[in-house]
Amino acid sequence: MSRTVSRGDSPRTDDVTVLLVAGNDRRKSVVVKLRRHRPSSNSWWSMWSVFDVLMVLCVCIVELSAKGTVMNTPCTTINNCCVRNHTHSWKDKVQLYCSDIQIIPIVDEIIHVLTIYNSAGIKELSENSISGYNNLTDIVLNNMTNLENLDSSIFKNLNQLKSLYIFKASALTELPYDIFLDLSKTLLVLRVSKANLKVIPDLSDLGTLTAMHTIEFEGNQLDILRTNGIRTRVDQLLLEYNKIHVIENWAFNGSEISKLSLRGNYLDFLSEHSFDGILNLRTLDLSHSSVKLLPTSGLQSLEILRIENAPLMTVIPSVYLFSNLKEAHLTYSFHCCSFQFPAKHDYTTYDFHKEGLLTPSECAQAKKNDVSINVDLMENGYIDYTNDSEEEFFNEPAITNSTLDVMCGNITPQNTRSEVQCWPQPDALNPCEDIMGFYWLRVCVWLVGIAALLANLVVMTVVFRKNFNHSVPRFLMCNLAFADFCTAIYLLLLAYKDLESSEKYFNYAYSWQNGVGCKIGGFLTVFSSQLSVFALCLLTIERWYSIRRALYTNKMTFASTVRIMAFGWVYSIAMATMPLLGISSYSTTSICLPMDTARASGMCYVFTLLTFGAAAFVLMLFCYVQIYMSLSYETRHAAKGEASVARKISVLIGTNFACTAPVIFFGFTALLGYPLIDVTKSKILLVFFYPINSCANPFLYTILTASFRREAFSTVAKFGICLENEKEYKVIYSTQTNNTQRLTPVHRHTLSLTLPQP
Repeated sequence: MSRTVSRGDSPRTDDVTVLLVAGNDRRKSVVVKLRRHRPSSNSWWSMWSVFDVLMVLCVCIVELSAKGTVMNTPCTTINNCCVRNHTHSWKDKVQLYCSDIQIIPIVDEIIHVLTIYNSAGIKELSENSISGYNNLTDIVLNNMTNLENLDSSIFKNLNQLKSLYIFKASALTELPYDIFLDLSKTLLVLRVSKANLKVIPDLSDLGTLTAMHTIEFEGNQLDILRTNGIRTRVDQLLLEYNKIHVIENWAFNGSEISKLSLRGNYLDFLSEHSFDGILNLRTLDLSHSSVKLLPTSGLQSLEILRIENAPLMTVIPSVYLFSNLKEAHLTYSFHCCSFQFPAKHDYTTYDFHKEGLLTPSECAQAKKNDVSINVDLMENGYIDYTNDSEEEFFNEPAITNSTLDVMCGNITPQNTRSEVQCWPQPDALNPCEDIMGFYWLRVCVWLVGIAALLANLVVMTVVFRKNFNHSVPRFLMCNLAFADFCTAIYLLLLAYKDLESSEKYFNYAYSWQNGVGCKIGGFLTVFSSQLSVFALCLLTIERWYSIRRALYTNKMTFASTVRIMAFGWVYSIAMATMPLLGISSYSTTSICLPMDTARASGMCYVFTLLTFGAAAFVLMLFCYVQIYMSLSYETRHAAKGEASVARKISVLIGTNFACTAPVIFFGFTALLGYPLIDVTKSKILLVFFYPINSCANPFLYTILTASFRREAFSTVAKFGICLENEKEYKVIYSTQTNNTQRLTPVHRHTLSLTLPQP
């Protein structure tokens, strides 16, 4: 580095030029001209400009870069190979780096690291290929696209080998079974990644003296792990992103593995004893797989369990089957509920766990009475101290547990127990609770659902038995009754599933929320709610039009009403189908409502539903207020007669407001990111208050009207008359039949043509 300073003639400034020269083969020079301001005569300190400070920083960076370049030792090139000393990756080692070669050249220096990169000309490597490099500690074979074979004795004389890396050898389909036999006892890392191996060679000689750090066969074509197929001692065994379908019983028998990763495999079939025979297994990773059932045999020492993004893993084993589990990273939040409530999750395992233990009340009573250790139990071999002096080790007293602690479930001291940390945690949309959450809500949903079902069924029965006669109100009431009937089916479907999964819903959560039942329920509730609102709006407009435009002839015709209602059906079906196509989802919550707003499409969908409901309520409010105001003052304040119109209008507006306004308000606040209530309380609005409309509509719009009562009585009367006529007809028919038996065949045939058959 050289530094040249040139001073200008100006009394207020100095020009400073700094020249930096660095490099070995390539010489880099940077010339920086700085302008330093001289202090004025009346200034007590000098001020640097921001530009000057930035220039100084640039000088420092370039200088450090130059120093780093100077520190590198020059590379000696031999036949497309470079000998490097003291490289950053391999400190204090000499590396032979070769690229695009066919034969490994021999150099005079002692080589510790052999790296062969992008050499498609090499198809086979044998012991003779590296015979001159017995001091190798690390071998890296990278991007060897045509490498097909490694000789079984290639690593035989490498007594100092510590790491072996084979990357991107797509033509390498197998390794000799005994390639790692008699390998250096100092080997710590073995990585064979992105090859096409179908079978793992014998690993029994690895880790015999010192446990290996890592064995990795990632991105190969492994499909089956056979019984006794893997036996080694290693901290990490990584078999990730292969095609492993089957793990047979005792596949890792005799191995000592701290971390086993099978991430990214199929894992269609895991045997009951697939993980038996592994010593000291602490971490197991089965994420990104198709695993359906987790065998627990052999996992007693497991501390960390990872089964993330495994959608087919619907049932998790009881937490009591994992003695030392501390962390669980799972796919679904309701699996964490299983760990929080193990008694409800698996009654059989819980009862077995509690068998022989005292109940909490018995433990409390025993501790209150200060029960001493059972001497008979001590003499039977559970706790046997023949000499009191043996209770101390290294001059410290030994910690023992009393029989009382053991019987109360404390095999270890109570202060050492810890709960399993589980992810994903139950969130606001899926808390650890039943579908309804409250007992009173469960009862109310049954009552509302049954009442809505029966009331709307009566309305549809009466209306369908009576011809429409091109009546617009009758047609709209029929559509409204059908929509509310669908809502009743949705409520009863939820109520039944809640009754079936009471106090243990998390065991049914996956099958329900991702099954056909929840999709049908969600479709019905969205379809019925939108169709109901549409029909209510048309009914309101029809009444407003009939009253406000009573003297006009261009009223709402039946044909135009049918066309408008057809559009409402198309709109309702479209909105109910969108969550089935990926826009929002019915599987987000246990009540099967599309509350997924994580994506922009889901947020727009929910916003559309809420906006449509709010606009419909405002429209109905406007129409009913105008209808009320159109009445004269005397009519509005009359004691009888048409004063009932005002009361009916108040009931209609009040019912709609009580059912829809809270849902719309809290829905918009949650959509804006400020939820005021949680899902537990929102269920009260969504499955109780909002569906009350479905129960009230048939009474407010149909059943309580005088015309409907007349039609209902007429229908019942006709039904009764039909029954009486049928009885009389049967009597007459039987009498005439008896009489015909006395007639001749000719008369009997003539009478049969004139007598109607029953």
